[in-house]
Amino acid sequence: MITLISDESEQISRILEFLTYSGIDAESSYNGETDLFVLKVPGQQYRQASALLKIYMEQEPDTPDKDHEEAAVPAHTFVGSDDKYKDNASSAFAFLTVGALILLVLILCSCNLLALPLTFAKQPFMFLTLLFLAFAFLVIGILSLKKADTYKEKMKTEKALEADMIKWFLATYRKEQLDHIIEAGEGTLPRAEILCLKRLELIRSYLLREYPALEENHADAVSETIYQKIFEE
Repeated sequence: MITLISDESEQISRILEFLTYSGIDAESSYNGETDLFVLKVPGQQYRQASALLKIYMEQEPDTPDKDHEEAAVPAHTFVGSDDKYKDNASSAFAFLTVGALILLVLILCSCNLLALPLTFAKQPFMFLTLLFLAFAFLVIGILSLKKADTYKEKMKTEKALEADMIKWFLATYRKEQLDHIIEAGEGTLPRAEILCLKRLELIRSYLLREYPALEENHADAVSETIYQKIFEE
């Protein structure tokens, strides 16, 4: 579980209710040292929870103080090649299936094997319209399938790059080093949820410095993976 935010009981209760309603497996606990309630979410749901928290903070009429504004993490929009491959492959098979079914129905009707008035002789306009849709769906399905194959090839390169970045960072920096750098810059270690954000920002900045061609939203996604490996495992 990763700390998302800490606050007074009433605020945490509202955020917990909002996240739970949105499908996040969030849980809260009391921190006696800070006298605040801490809200935590599973690591695999952290990005989604952060985006939802930002939405909640923007819509909340009682705008929290500066610390809360800092705690509202911007949503990460990076979509990896594996997700793009799955989306395009799914769309391709859906279009191909629908197109093939429409074409099959037209063929069966034309051969008098299906008792529906969808032949060219009985309903020429409807027949041509359905025929056009069938071929359109098939063409879109084929194009989506080709696009999915492109992303499938990119998956290997992307995963190799991410593995290289994670390996480099874990071999170069330790938890104590990162916290020492943050403490030196802030004068003291900030409270839990702000410290979490500072760690992510620091990891992200080092990744972008070492890999300048890396997209910023990709760096955000990899930073969260590295954060979990260093501070949560």
